Amino acid sequence: MGNRSSKVSELADSGLAEIVWLQTSFIGDIVLTTAAMALAKQMWPNRRQHLITTKVGAQILRDAPELASCHVFDKTGKGTWAAMSAVKRSLVASLGGRKAILLRAHRSTRSMLLARTLGLPEITYKESSLSSLAWRRVSRVAVFHEAHRLAMLLEPLGVPRAEICGAMPKLQALALDEESDWQRELKKHQGPIVAVAPGSVWGTKRWLPTHFAELIQRFSQIPTAKVVLLGSSAELDVAHEIAAILGSSTDILNLVGKTSLDDMRRIFPRTRLLIANDSSPVHYASAFGVPTVAIFGATIPAMGFGPLAEGSRTVGVDLSCRPCSDHGPQVCPRGHFQCMRNLTVDEVWSACRQVLGM
Repeated sequence: MGNRSSKVSELADSGLAEIVWLQTSFIGDIVLTTAAMALAKQMWPNRRQHLITTKVGAQILRDAPELASCHVFDKTGKGTWAAMSAVKRSLVASLGGRKAILLRAHRSTRSMLLARTLGLPEITYKESSLSSLAWRRVSRVAVFHEAHRLAMLLEPLGVPRAEICGAMPKLQALALDEESDWQRELKKHQGPIVAVAPGSVWGTKRWLPTHFAELIQRFSQIPTAKVVLLGSSAELDVAHEIAAILGSSTDILNLVGKTSLDDMRRIFPRTRLLIANDSSPVHYASAFGVPTVAIFGATIPAMGFGPLAEGSRTVGVDLSCRPCSDHGPQVCPRGHFQCMRNLTVDEVWSACRQVLGM
């Protein structure tokens, strides 16, 4: 074992080993991993990087300039072992015999099994499944932002913490075109674009639709502002509820369920402000430097998933029961849901005004 460790250490120090990222978590986590990838590119411009991720992750990062190749680990399709073998064949072809080090960002048992299948020297977290088998382990520093916890995987390769703590996520912007009415509308709009993302996979992370509707109405105080409602088809119900409350008196561009992941890279670069629950749009905004008002209910910013863009704000109600879980359960464990019910429109509007300099 000592021999193997010494050889890997020499390889890492020489900068010859290529970097393979293993990140098959949620969309937001995949976006935040770009901070570590961008930092690695900055530290070693000629060191190739590869990514093993989900179908969604591959779509988001297919044109990332930091990556030499991207490989899909299909966790839901074919059998697990067949999927792992497919990833290994694809990665081996991309590496072309060159040495590589695996940085396992996802801590699950399935990711550990894939790491064992690949057989590469591995860096992961002490908290990862069977981390004792890895070449190097790092701590998921509780007080760090998740983007910087991910970049900590670079520390055993010699990257200083000062650099790690300054890493920022980064996505490639895409141009608006004439293919759809909404793209033409945004392209022509001259005033500030305010994006509102009212959804979340987790029920207790969602601010009330009535509150979102009242907040959107406040933006009529900025006649030149265009409010754009964002979300996937899973958020159609909440979008319809907000639109019904607003009626025809408030002009919004409702894009919920009408856009792709690529479209997010068209919209965010042109956005002046995002208001969102603790969810992936916050991290998209960080990747484009968009100031954000992030609404926290069951979770808290100290868990490491707040907005990173300069000028951003977080809002939430101070309660002894927060946070109630890592992700936020679907239903309030105590039945009162005060974390979101008691967060007033005035408080969120005040944060928006601060961001906009009003």
